[in-house]
Order: sequence, then C-alpha cells, then structure tokens
Amino acid sequence: MIKVLLVDDEQFIRQGLRYLLDWEKYGYQVIAEAENGMDAIRILEEIEIDLAFVDIRMPGMDGMELISYVQENLKHKVRFVILTGYAEFSYARKAVQMNVLDYILKPVQEEELLNLLKKINQDYQKEQKEKRENYDFHISQILLGKFSLENLRQVQRYLHGEGSKKYVSFEFDKNQREFSLLTRTEKMEQQKGLVQYLRDLLEEFSYHVIPLVEAEEEIFGAGLLLSKELYDFSASGEEQFLENLQNRVTQHFDCPVQIYVGQTVEGLEQLSQSFLSIRVARCFHGLAQEKTQVRDYEYFRHRKSSMKIQEDDVEALLEAVKSNKVLEIASCAECIFSQIRSSDMNMEMVNASIYHILYRLMEMVQEFDDETNQQEILEYIGRESFNKLVLSGSTEEITGFFSDYAGYLAQVRIQESRNILDRVDDYVQEHYMEKMSLKSLGEQFYVNNVYLGQLYKKKYGIVFRDYLNNLRMEKAQELLEGTNLRIYAIAEEVGFGKPEYFINKFVQNYHMTPNQYRIRSRKLEHGEKRNDDE
Repeated sequence: MIKVLLVDDEQFIRQGLRYLLDWEKYGYQVIAEAENGMDAIRILEEIEIDLAFVDIRMPGMDGMELISYVQENLKHKVRFVILTGYAEFSYARKAVQMNVLDYILKPVQEEELLNLLKKINQDYQKEQKEKRENYDFHISQILLGKFSLENLRQVQRYLHGEGSKKYVSFEFDKNQREFSLLTRTEKMEQQKGLVQYLRDLLEEFSYHVIPLVEAEEEIFGAGLLLSKELYDFSASGEEQFLENLQNRVTQHFDCPVQIYVGQTVEGLEQLSQSFLSIRVARCFHGLAQEKTQVRDYEYFRHRKSSMKIQEDDVEALLEAVKSNKVLEIASCAECIFSQIRSSDMNMEMVNASIYHILYRLMEMVQEFDDETNQQEILEYIGRESFNKLVLSGSTEEITGFFSDYAGYLAQVRIQESRNILDRVDDYVQEHYMEKMSLKSLGEQFYVNNVYLGQLYKKKYGIVFRDYLNNLRMEKAQELLEGTNLRIYAIAEEVGFGKPEYFINKFVQNYHMTPNQYRIRSRKLEHGEKRNDDE
C-alpha cells in the first residue's frame, strides 16, 4: 500500500478527500491528516509517508515551504501533490521546479483524483520494482562475501537496527512430493509468492526479506535478515516470532516450508558467515532424528563430539559401492547415519567422518589401469561429493550419491559403453523438441547419467544442457528463415515451451530477437536474389 498524508488547514477538505473514494481499492492507505505544515513535519519525521496531498495556502508554514523543508531535511522520499483553489500558472511552474508530481484544484472531483492516483500508482510500482532489484543485487553480494563499501551503504539505507543480525532461510522442502513435482518455473513462482507474502506480513520491515540466492543448488524460498527490532516490534521473543511466521506461512502455502537459523553476527560485514552457517543447520537437520520446523545453528554449535563412525561399517559401504549393490549401499549408509543420529557428533566430526569415506572412495580409483578413467573419476568425486551433497541436508541425497557413484564406476569399467553416445545422439537429434534430460536419457539407454554427461562434454566441449539448447536454436533458425510461423509457435515446435524463455535464450546466443533475425535473414535472401537476377 502507498501511505498517504492529507495536509490542509480546513477539516472538511481533508474529510472530503478521505471519503471521496475507496483509497485501499486502488492501492493507497490514508495514514494521517495534518492541519498545518508543522504538524505535517512531525508526522513525516515519525512515519515513512509515500505520498502527501498538500494545500498551498496554510497559516504559518505554507505548502511550498513544507515541501522545501521535507526535500532538504528528510532522508525518506516523499511524493507531493498540491491542493489549491488557485489556478495560476505560477504555482504549477514553481511546483514543477520542486519536482512535485502534480497539482489538483479544489473542490476535488472524484474522476480527476482517481485518474491521478492510477498514474501515480503505476509510476510508484515501477520505481519500487527497480529499487528492489537494485537492493537485491547489493544484499546478494554481501551474503556471498563479495561486497564493496557501496553494497554495504546501499543495503544499510533500508534495514532497521545496527546491532547483531542473523540470516534465516525459509525453504520449500524439495523432498516433499507437492514441491518435487513442480517444474523449475513453478518453483520460482512459489519462491516469488513466499517472498512477497513475508514482505506483506512484515510491512515496514519488508526490506529484511529477500529471495534466496541458492537457486543453482535447487533450493527455493526466502531469506530473512533477522534483527532484534523485528521481534521487539511484534512484542515477542526471537523463537516465538519465527514460530509465528512459520505458522502463518504453513497456513498460506500448500508446500511445506522449513526454517533454518544462521549464527549471530555483529554487522553486515559478517553476514556471509551467518549465511554459510545455514548449510550446517540444514545438514544436521537432515541427519537428525527429530524433525522440528525451526532449526537453529546455535543449537549445534556447542555440541561435543563423542564418537567416530565404526570402520567396519565404512568397509561394508565401500564394498557395496565397489560391487554396485544398490540395496546394500542404502542399508550401509543408513547404518552410518544411525550412528550420527544417536551420538552428539558436532559438525567437525561429521566432516571428518564423511571425508574419510570420500578419501576411501578415491583410493578405489587406483584399481584402474586407464589413467584417463582415473582422472574422470577423480573429477566426478570432486564435483559431486561432500560439500555439494552433505550440506544439502538430506540423507537421501547422500545415499543417492553413493549409489550414483557405484553405477558410474561400473559404467566406466565397461569399455564398450563408450559407443553408447552415438545411439543417444541419434535419439536426441530426432526427439530434440521433447522434454528430456541426462537423467531420462540415462534411464532409457541404461547408462549412468553422469557418465553420459562426461561423454557429451568430452566430444562437444559443452555440457549436455547447452548442447540441447544449441540444437534447438539451430532448428529455430531454420523455421524463422523458411516459415511464417509465429514466434510462440516456433518456441513450442523446437521444445522451448514458453516464448519468453525462448526469446531470452535467442538474444543471448545471437544478440537479436527472433523477429529481428527473421527480418535480417529475409533481407539478405532478397538481396542475393537481386544479385542473381542482375
């Protein structure tokens, strides 16, 4: 809602404006009224008002003086509309010089006011969107630890409180069926909805809510920069504040949401530490016996290690991996996780135990005579192992890694599987417009999807996703040059689905829109024909 202040020395004018139309219906909320400039200043200093309707002629401080004072002394931007019973051009000219949005004559007419409010709202929403995008960029740099002084300065303008802070992550449970069945686009829409819902709940603290910056890790949700001011404002403690938010979110969304609370840091400069500690909370939540809705890093921070994983269990897991026995892998992995759950192992001990298993997996590589195979396997372990999987906080994903690695290892041992790429590639060339992935192709041709991805990378120098997109782009070019199909039809024909996504990808590849490409290609074609005729 756009917050509005009405300033006029005549009460009936203020009341007439307030009740002339349903302000909230059009995105506005009349927060306060003032009968003179000094009262207006006191209100503006206490409340962040977005839009003020100001009478020109008032006793004491007139409208122009009020506007001038606010623009020079208040940090928060206030937009002004002049109320006047005088239509002299000099007022309008002076108002324009002071960046006043517009002026409106008294008595105010409903239709005139409504048209003005619609225009202001449109401009306001556009400005807010640009401001949000700019802010989200600055805060993402801070969370990733890549910030500059300018990033800090820009973010601090919008946050409340300068004391200690925590990063809190609201995450859709990706292992729940309701969420896992959604497409990536639908998951992004859910994330957008969660961010907006939390911003609406927190109102003046809305800039403390940000989109997650972990989309590459397939984690979707919203981040919250938690400071004491937030739960003091709601007259509750930190734990109760987060539980109340959790309950509101659970009631609003069909997909379950888990909350992870990072470590306490003293300022924005250390916020990346709190952001990274979320991974520890997520990991321990995945390994823990009990599954509470709010998991706090501080709860795990002071745990003392009491044991190590039994070596016999590690040996059993390694043997199952070596033999590619999926059921035994799951059983052995569960045995190891049970030891973690029943102990007081801290993060350092979990790290050491899992890295020990990782080291033993790497030792297996020495059994291979082919040096190329050894290098491929080492790269696979390094890319897919502990830091990426354990910190996702899911025992299912960790177990899945062991199973995938076993299948990958078995695939590498079968030398004749190297010819599989030709068969897969023939299929892709014929079915490129259909929905497909390395995983689906691997299941269809009985080949490990990671190994298949490596074959594509080795032959074409790019990952499979880019290979498929390039193929679809080539087919799209042919349709743009040789048919009159609409852009949306071509996007669907070649497998891109939504035309917006297709257009964005096309511009990235060719630095022009599909329509511009079609026009240029036809101009070139006509030019060549004229040359031939000559």
